[in-house]
Amino acid sequence: MHIRLVHGLFSLGIVLLCGLAGTWSAHHHKSIDLSESGQNSLAPQSQQALRALGRPLTVIAYVAPNHPARLGITTLVARYQQYAPDMKLIFTDPATMPDVLRAGHLVDGDVVIASDKRREHLSRYTETAFTGALLRLVRQDAQWIAFVAGHGERSPARGTNFDVSQWADTLKSRGYQVRELNLAESGAVPDNTALLVLASPQLAYLPGETNLITAYVAHGGALLWMVEPDTPLAFDTLAHALGFARLPATVIDPQAAALGVHNPAMTVLTHYPAHAVTEGLQALTVLPFAAPLAARPGSGWQASRLLETNDKAWGETGLMSGKIRYDEGQDIPGPMAVGLSLARPWAGHEQRLGILGDGDFLSNTYLGNGANQDLGTRLVDWLVANDAMVQIPSRLAPDVHLDLQRWHQLVIGFGFLVGLPLAFVANGLWLGWRRRRA
Repeated sequence: MHIRLVHGLFSLGIVLLCGLAGTWSAHHHKSIDLSESGQNSLAPQSQQALRALGRPLTVIAYVAPNHPARLGITTLVARYQQYAPDMKLIFTDPATMPDVLRAGHLVDGDVVIASDKRREHLSRYTETAFTGALLRLVRQDAQWIAFVAGHGERSPARGTNFDVSQWADTLKSRGYQVRELNLAESGAVPDNTALLVLASPQLAYLPGETNLITAYVAHGGALLWMVEPDTPLAFDTLAHALGFARLPATVIDPQAAALGVHNPAMTVLTHYPAHAVTEGLQALTVLPFAAPLAARPGSGWQASRLLETNDKAWGETGLMSGKIRYDEGQDIPGPMAVGLSLARPWAGHEQRLGILGDGDFLSNTYLGNGANQDLGTRLVDWLVANDAMVQIPSRLAPDVHLDLQRWHQLVIGFGFLVGLPLAFVANGLWLGWRRRRA
């Protein structure tokens, strides 16, 4: 009898302890990530986005009191609050303010992240979605990136291998507005253009279009130009006006073969010159069929090498067929610039141009290789003077948390809270019955 009493009191204590722990956990959301990879902590990209924003945040969740997403939202926001303690989370019952929801095109379960007078709408409770909203809030105003169209350029809208729609989607996720611009139709570069992109044009510009581009740059505009080994010679005049030259050659990188790349015209960059765009960049970059570049002295621009080949590479001036080898006195010796940054003071700030000797590496075919995507987004951030954004990787934190539907939660909850305890009780009764019969 004494042993039964002790066992009973012990069982009662365990039940009371579990109850107290459950009550405390329902009102306190603290966590310690003990996983080896740290996969349950806030990713470095998300932490950097919070630092780049540097302003208090208010998260307004339009969620009914009995909505199953309340716990998920609270848990997600709590991870950010560890690094931004001044972040506020407010739950609002949508039934009490239908006019506000209609005016903001919101529904039950939507979340709004507010900073100063800016707001971002969220309908998915994941770290990727939340951090993407933070990156859009970092920008004070909408910044338009205009891709010149009408001359065979890589399109930010089409999805072919040649085009750059996946890269454009990445830029949009970081808060940029992307559009195509036909200069012959518009007759001007819009005043709200933050960056003009010439994405590997295949046909020469009309004189009037060239004048529009040079006028845009002359008035302080930022520009990104992707040139190719087969860029028409007619573009040399525009390149000269902008302060650089495309050398008539195709880069050959013999060291790429050691990395398993057997195309001699595939350039693999493993080291980068010191530059704000490439600072801290560790992964390699793959450039197919790149053209060597040279800054033009006396152009008024401060030129820096952004991307550079290794010293074993050379610029092949002959035909890209048969056995390709370096011909001294004819070919261009390495190391060669395959990316240039040009900068100059302008109206109290620094005007910036980016020249790339390849556009394939940002195409839908090659964007996922190495640091290609990060390099492209870093360059855009630098060109439009979003310096705080440059170090934030373009690949946001992976979502490692489960989005469970209501019935999933009910099954799991019933199993652990009812099913499993009943199984233990049944097992204990069965063991007791067997012992009494023994």
